[in-house]
Amino acid sequence: MRRLALLMIAVTLVATGCSSRAPKRPMATAPPVSAPPVSSDRMDVSGKWAGKWIGYGIVDIPRNEDATAELYQRGSHGYGRIIFDGAQAAESVPISLRRGGLTGARVQFDLSGSSLTMKHELGGQGFAIDFKVDGDRMVGRMRNTDKPLRVVLERVQPVTPTRPVALAPQPAPPPPAPMPVAPEPPKTPEPQVAAPPPAVEQPAPTPAVRPAPADFVAIPEVKAVRFDFDRALIRSDDATVLDANVEYLKNNVDTLVLIEGHADERGTAEYNLALGERRARAARDYLVSQGIAADRISLVSFGEERPECSEHVETCWVRNRRAEFLIKPK
Repeated sequence: MRRLALLMIAVTLVATGCSSRAPKRPMATAPPVSAPPVSSDRMDVSGKWAGKWIGYGIVDIPRNEDATAELYQRGSHGYGRIIFDGAQAAESVPISLRRGGLTGARVQFDLSGSSLTMKHELGGQGFAIDFKVDGDRMVGRMRNTDKPLRVVLERVQPVTPTRPVALAPQPAPPPPAPMPVAPEPPKTPEPQVAAPPPAVEQPAPTPAVRPAPADFVAIPEVKAVRFDFDRALIRSDDATVLDANVEYLKNNVDTLVLIEGHADERGTAEYNLALGERRARAARDYLVSQGIAADRISLVSFGEERPECSEHVETCWVRNRRAEFLIKPK
């Protein structure tokens, strides 16, 4: 038994020594995970944008009018101007934007990813629009309005001028062979006569050139049209006047036209403002139906604010129910 115990102790010592001499393998470590590259690209909305604003006017009349914007981006911020055409009588458009008229309202904006927040330059108390930008298109909604108002704009692509193709010059024809010339007979001397003094030519009178207006002005070639009481329909006798206006605009394609809508003093100021706009739109629709491009035409309504006649009689009210046409070069 004693020998058996000693044998077991010896075997245990040998096994322990072998395991202590075995080389240790290093532990496998996971390769370091590199962070994904951060893109430095940022969307740029600088440039001109054009589209529509969709909302409601007085007495909940649906409106779908032109809208334009011109933006300048600096990093994730920027500034610019936005214009809503025909917004004077639209209750869903904030008053700070309506007052801008044809010159629009100055704005500032912040861009984060595809989200663009545009505010009046005086802050959100003027108005604020939240846009989603998708390439060359952005769709936005006006904040804090009683009636929904959407704005859809698309980037105006610049027109790339095409270079004229230079034509190779044609070779000049060879000169003709000289013709034989007969000798001239001797000339007899003629008596010298004093030449009369040269006549002084009078300069031709230059035709009077009418200067082109720098802003919208009324011209005699384009006349106003009148409307019946509380109506915005083109009368048959005024269609002839509009046909003459169309002829002038077709012969002067480098001009723009501003149509002013007016009303007489009867009715509320808000109603007359909307009535004047409907009259301006009716005149514009007639011009467009006769071939005048819609982008040459702008609208504005003054309601009863700019009467042509101030007497409180029908003969005076007839003159105030009108649409006037003002012209300027492009």
